[in-house]
Amino acid sequence: MRQLYLTLAVFAGLLLATTLASAQENKGNAARAQAAMPGPIHKEMAKRAGEYTTHSKFSFKPGAPAQESDGSSKLTMILDGRFLQDEHTGTLLGMPATSLHLYGYNNATQKYEAVWMYTGATGFMTMSGKSSDDGKTINYAASYDGEDGKKVNLDVVVRNIDDDHFSVALIAKGPDGGQGPTLETTYSRKK
Repeated sequence: MRQLYLTLAVFAGLLLATTLASAQENKGNAARAQAAMPGPIHKEMAKRAGEYTTHSKFSFKPGAPAQESDGSSKLTMILDGRFLQDEHTGTLLGMPATSLHLYGYNNATQKYEAVWMYTGATGFMTMSGKSSDDGKTINYAASYDGEDGKKVNLDVVVRNIDDDHFSVALIAKGPDGGQGPTLETTYSRKK
């Protein structure tokens, strides 16, 4: 009889442990599922979807005359509202250029992230940043591997002006550590 009670106690303990482990696993799965769902910040990003004209100003150094160019851009929410895709065409330094920018917000890290690529390179520029004012301005730290294989660091600032306008500024570091070349593009929604 004692053996039967001992067997029942072990069985009950295993059943309890299995139930607790299953409950913990379900709780973890629920948290992972919640982190994978688009949230309020993704809904804000979705407001940018649409077609835009763009105006860019490129300057090799502070105070130098800017080279200006126009283009167009189509912004689309993709992957069930998780990411904003920007397909841009225009010119850069007098040459035709096409680029693709993917923007997102990582719920797990609570950071904005982006990956950019364009026809002037074969590598990616990766970006990670935060907003200090509820998404009106997002400050990214960005980097890419330059033509010589060395990492190039720059700042990228996205400013939401109003529902129909925003700007994106790239600010490179100069060789002396000061400000280097800049590129600022203003987006205006097509009516």
